[in-house]
Amino acid sequence: MFSEKKNLANIITMSRIVGVGAIFWFTPYTTNITAIWVILLYTLIAFTDLLDGWVARKYNMVSDLGKILDPLADKILVLVFLPLLSMHAINPFPVFVILSREFAIMGLRVFAAKHGIIIDASMWGKIKTGITLPVCGILMARMPLDILEAPFYLKPINTLFNWVHNWPNWAFESLIWLMVLATVLSFLDYLFKFLWSRTLQKHNNDRVKAKKTFTILIPNTITVINLLCGFGAIHQAFQHNYVNTAAFILAGVLFDALDGKLARKLDVFSNFGAKLDSKADFITFGIAPGILIYTYLSSSALPYGTLIGLVLGAIFYGSVHYRLKRFNAAGHSDYFDGYPSPGGATIISIVAAAPFLSSPINIVISSLIVSALMVSTLAYPHNRISNQIIGFKYIRRPTLIFWLLTLLQFSGVPFPHSWHIPEILLMLNTFYILSPALPQSEKYS
Repeated sequence: MFSEKKNLANIITMSRIVGVGAIFWFTPYTTNITAIWVILLYTLIAFTDLLDGWVARKYNMVSDLGKILDPLADKILVLVFLPLLSMHAINPFPVFVILSREFAIMGLRVFAAKHGIIIDASMWGKIKTGITLPVCGILMARMPLDILEAPFYLKPINTLFNWVHNWPNWAFESLIWLMVLATVLSFLDYLFKFLWSRTLQKHNNDRVKAKKTFTILIPNTITVINLLCGFGAIHQAFQHNYVNTAAFILAGVLFDALDGKLARKLDVFSNFGAKLDSKADFITFGIAPGILIYTYLSSSALPYGTLIGLVLGAIFYGSVHYRLKRFNAAGHSDYFDGYPSPGGATIISIVAAAPFLSSPINIVISSLIVSALMVSTLAYPHNRISNQIIGFKYIRRPTLIFWLLTLLQFSGVPFPHSWHIPEILLMLNTFYILSPALPQSEKYS
């Protein structure tokens, strides 16, 4: 019966596009009854995401039009985050990550098709979809609404709606960041599959040569992400959003640590990668915190704040520039000459964004101290031998834990301010700041 209706699968796909338009029409809503109808409509159109593909395969209705419509409808379905954003059910940054992933995948698919590369759907893509679709529906019940008496035929659904509506904020935020994590992992999975296929194609399917080239791309890709974090931090600093600025800088520290570790683990090195890493460090740990210092002080009530911010921001960047040039000239060793620039950028970020530390005076003091430490000749141990500092091994794991918690808090996870997470991280960092004066084991003394 269905085989004669060649367009049934395409009609189902089109209904998904029309359904998303209807959701936009009915939002923002102010009552629980409207919310329930919108959630029911969303559930129906989300189900069509599975139904159209099943119908097309089951009844041999695969068509060129369907191959165009289905991914288009999927991208339009993701746009339901926009009304959720307008109703304050989700913060802007997770929406930015999710939508960026969709546009990036779209661009990669076009480029891959141009070069005859086909990337099959992976498990991570299915996991991302399986998490994203229900979380969007759950978020539709998050906002404060006028609660009206539901008609008898909606009472069972209204009971479920009220239960979800009364979830604590941490439950909603946990689901949002789980969705973001799945989104990022699915993108990285697709990206590395694309890069591998492209590399294999360039080497005429010689897997040995392709593997050698591809392994160099892995740490370089992480370095590019560090670079993007720096640009994101600069943009947010100019917007005077210092919490987001700090989040980008702390994320850059993470990727800066990963690219070097991966390069050593894979035993790959390239002059391009080294230069790229250096440029990323200049931007993420020099320019971005320098601009953060300037914009913070220039917008404060500090007398001559603009001038002081400009001078201190320039001094901070100059210190990072000198510190990195000296490091590049000296090469790798067990000890750094002067305080590492990622650590300096971290301290400035914490002081600017932490609720109980943020003040113009603290920014002035911390920027001067950190700048002086970076240009000093004090010997700071590399992470690989930091356990040789007596007592330091006991704070390494707590420091990592609080560093990750601080990154999550600055990224929007609503940890109570009374937990003082960023402040504890700053306190833990002072142990490393003081490490040149701490006793060491005989082997490294």
